[in-house]
Amino acid sequence: MKKFIYILFALLLLSPVTGELWRLKVLYFEFLPSDMIIPPLFVAWVTYKLKYDRKLRLGKVSKMVILFLFIITIAYLANLFRFPLKEMIVAFSNLGRFGMYLILTVLTYDLLETQKKNQFRDLILWSMGASLLLIVLLGFLQLQFFPSFYDLGLHLKGWDPHIGRLLSTWFDPNFIGGYLAYMLGPVIALALYFRHQGERRWFLLMAAFLFICLIALYLTFSRSGYLAFMLVLGLLALFKSRKVLVAGILLILLAFTFSPRVQQRSIEAWDSGKSLIGLDAQKPLDPTAELRVWSWKFALEMISENPWVGVGYSRYAYEINQRGHGLLSGHASGGSDSSLLTIWATSGVFGILSYLAIGFVAVTSAIRRLWKKADFRSYLDAGLVAGFGGMMAHSFFVNSLLFPLMMVYLLVGLGLLDEK
Repeated sequence: MKKFIYILFALLLLSPVTGELWRLKVLYFEFLPSDMIIPPLFVAWVTYKLKYDRKLRLGKVSKMVILFLFIITIAYLANLFRFPLKEMIVAFSNLGRFGMYLILTVLTYDLLETQKKNQFRDLILWSMGASLLLIVLLGFLQLQFFPSFYDLGLHLKGWDPHIGRLLSTWFDPNFIGGYLAYMLGPVIALALYFRHQGERRWFLLMAAFLFICLIALYLTFSRSGYLAFMLVLGLLALFKSRKVLVAGILLILLAFTFSPRVQQRSIEAWDSGKSLIGLDAQKPLDPTAELRVWSWKFALEMISENPWVGVGYSRYAYEINQRGHGLLSGHASGGSDSSLLTIWATSGVFGILSYLAIGFVAVTSAIRRLWKKADFRSYLDAGLVAGFGGMMAHSFFVNSLLFPLMMVYLLVGLGLLDEK
């Protein structure tokens, strides 16, 4: 049973490699490979617990995850009779799916505490590393052979026709940018650990891996990805090494100096930021920033009308459609271009507060540990905390915290941080 759980867990962490290439369509629903792996993994885990270990172990973060799941379920029930039955049935199925993803944190923590801790942790890290390498390599192949979605006709299916940007199998440079920034947190941290320990072979391997991932992040030309990565570097510098920040600044300056495209997108972001806060009303928002601002306005409109219990989890697309702001079929209709606004709009003020509490408990618990020691665990915690910090910044501009392909790594990462 233990080996079966390990196999399913490794497959789960590898499943986002397929990205948007394949979904199983059943009636009104589309299932990603991760959606199909989590249920049997959960059943196998429950069976193992009933047969071999009746005690359920919950860490501090796991308890907060369960609290959040309870609150968004209450918010859903509070809206049960306010909206059409069909909408609520679809929303309930998506709530169940979201709940299964959230339970990954509980499952990860429990397995770390009941199995051979280092063996299971190594399985997680090797699987995450393999998936990162595959996603990056597939991104390079996509950029080489399919640099434009016009070539594949995917713009006809609702995907933005990104040209000359690394998309990999996720079909979106911003999601890939956020994913790379998050994963680079542990990669850089572990490279620092091996350097600190004098393990030259492993350090060189991690350095080469880091270089490949940095090139991939650069080729996304994602401003939100760049911002997330800068925060990752800042946090790692704070926790472990100021040299990381110096190296990061040099890389950013090189990228800005020698890439006209990076210069253009950076200047557009700067001008849009000044326009947004009223410093330069003469400069209009660039098209991408304008769409994001409109998305935030729609979410704030829902929040102002339903501040306490929201409109119910997974009903965002219906609200957008009914208000004339978007189509149910649109790829971006499931949430605002801000994960936190999406959570608030769908689960109310208690939902957003309990969600923020998950991150607060995870970070405060980890920080107490990572400053006390200089072992493998402390460096891994530093990398994960930096990665989560980067993703929080990223989620202000992209709905990345609720993106299923990303949630696999985020929620398992929370389980790692929850480990005693």
